[in-house]
Amino acid sequence: MTDWKPISGETPLDDISGLKIRSVKTRTALNAVEAENIRLVVIKYMSAKPTRRQAAFDLHWLKSLHGEMFGRVWVWAGERRLRDLNLGVPPNQIESQLYGLLGDLEFWEKSERPMIEQAAMLHHRAVAIHPFLNGNGRWSRMLANIWLILHDHPPTDWPEDTLGNESTIRQEYLAAIRSADGGDYGSLIELHRRFTPSPK
Repeated sequence: MTDWKPISGETPLDDISGLKIRSVKTRTALNAVEAENIRLVVIKYMSAKPTRRQAAFDLHWLKSLHGEMFGRVWVWAGERRLRDLNLGVPPNQIESQLYGLLGDLEFWEKSERPMIEQAAMLHHRAVAIHPFLNGNGRWSRMLANIWLILHDHPPTDWPEDTLGNESTIRQEYLAAIRSADGGDYGSLIELHRRFTPSPK
């Protein structure tokens, strides 16, 4: 892979053996094919409100969503990682952590916690677990948006191109994630609010 300069806070992409599209040789080309794969998922889940059968929010669906988002590009899409990364829980804790997140999500759904706060906490917990070799940030933001849509709330319109490159917004985003790691969700909730249209 040429022209690959690591950016702050990303999972290093040190093994491209799982890349399905051999013509992809640059970061720019990889970004393009991944974005097209993700665009199809956006159409599926965000052009109309999905049913709970389509977006089941169970362990199988959490993995399959990642597979839908990246399966045309990577052979390991949707598969739990088996090695440690610079981010995330140890591999042998991934499934138990995801089960815990799903249990908490069920509790939040029954509470009176505002949806934007539920989305921010879901987003953070999912990316903190970091179940996959790559694409965890985009997957966690998609999870949160599907959760919002299921509950008739506008999705967060993240500036994905900006978040995926060195930028002031990316640094602000990473700082908000780090604050949430310490239990302070205020900055991340505020970012969700900033990029989410007000409900009609």
